[in-house]
Amino acid sequence: MKRLKIGYVISYAEEHNNFGSMLQAYALLKKMQDLGHDVKIIRYIRKRSLFDKVVLLYRMVQCKETKQKIILLKRKISVYKSKYFYNNIKIRSTYVNIFKELYLKPHFCIFRGYDDLKKSSILFDVVVVGSDQVWSPLSLYTRFTNLLFVDDLTPKISYASSFGVSTIPKSQLLDTAYYLNRFNDISTREMSGKEIVETISNKKAEVVADPTLLMSSKEWIDFIFDVKIEETQPYIFCYLLGGNKMHRAEILKFQQKTGLKIVTIRHMDEYLKVDETFGDYAPYNVGPKEFIKYIQNAEYVFTDSFHCTAFSLQFNRKFMTFYRYNSNEIHSRNTRITSLLCIVGLENRIYSRNIFEVMDHIDYDVVNEKLNKFRLSSQEFLIRSFTNITV
Repeated sequence: MKRLKIGYVISYAEEHNNFGSMLQAYALLKKMQDLGHDVKIIRYIRKRSLFDKVVLLYRMVQCKETKQKIILLKRKISVYKSKYFYNNIKIRSTYVNIFKELYLKPHFCIFRGYDDLKKSSILFDVVVVGSDQVWSPLSLYTRFTNLLFVDDLTPKISYASSFGVSTIPKSQLLDTAYYLNRFNDISTREMSGKEIVETISNKKAEVVADPTLLMSSKEWIDFIFDVKIEETQPYIFCYLLGGNKMHRAEILKFQQKTGLKIVTIRHMDEYLKVDETFGDYAPYNVGPKEFIKYIQNAEYVFTDSFHCTAFSLQFNRKFMTFYRYNSNEIHSRNTRITSLLCIVGLENRIYSRNIFEVMDHIDYDVVNEKLNKFRLSSQEFLIRSFTNITV
């Protein structure tokens, strides 16, 4: 395989502290480097005029994204609710920023403004976009994660891209089909994404593993070998991004049965009052690597997070996953959890009020075989896509 110069487009925000986003960005970067390629992360710094901001607000309303943006704004404001909370979030942000400085920023190739960005594609043999909700309806107008800025002659590949919705707004069907048809190879993270691609465009799509699953458990263990966490006794690890009280009540019932401590990471997406009294130990000195370590060392894991579910599988943990969203919500992310657990035959790990019956019964010999097969087929997608590129 030829050594390629790859421009790598990720969904990145300086203030974004989501562990999963950071880890999947790192994992795909590493896997492309392992294949022998020179990879640069395309960092696009927008220059928006007042007119651009007004248009963006209109587009948000058009795409029904205003509710999501209001939620994000509330999350930012919630940081200042108390000095105690603000100081603790600063500690966590420090750990996340260290991760960014070490593993992402050294690979940045920065472009300021759209004209500068458009010129960037001639520097690369291929541009790859991945992963996460890079193709949400609002992203159409950025002309970034859909690679509309890339020259027609430069090959384009998507890896595990997600639309973040089950259907594309009618007003966007033609424009979405247009940018999809410009891609050389397309892969999605969920079956629903594959169906969207193949319904509205002339392209075929392959469902592939989330980038964090491209790396084996051994690779992740080697990656976090130097990480030390404070809790060493057997514990239940809880990573809950939503505020569902019933989920926490069910976990507390399970705790009473086992007698184990609960280690939890509080207020990841926003301040949640329900979490102030939940858990026995709630560290804030946690970044992406510490997050992985807490999962690896846990006796049991309870979560409503896709990436916590994925790492629970990687480390063969006994786990249960809750749905954070109602399935009929327009921005529901349940499908990626369902898709993954169906692939490895663990649909029964989705909470259904039978925690005590199934928690200890996972045949990881069978699961690991299916997970490894999925990993290898996903790696093959990358290899095949890069092999087809002529430079």
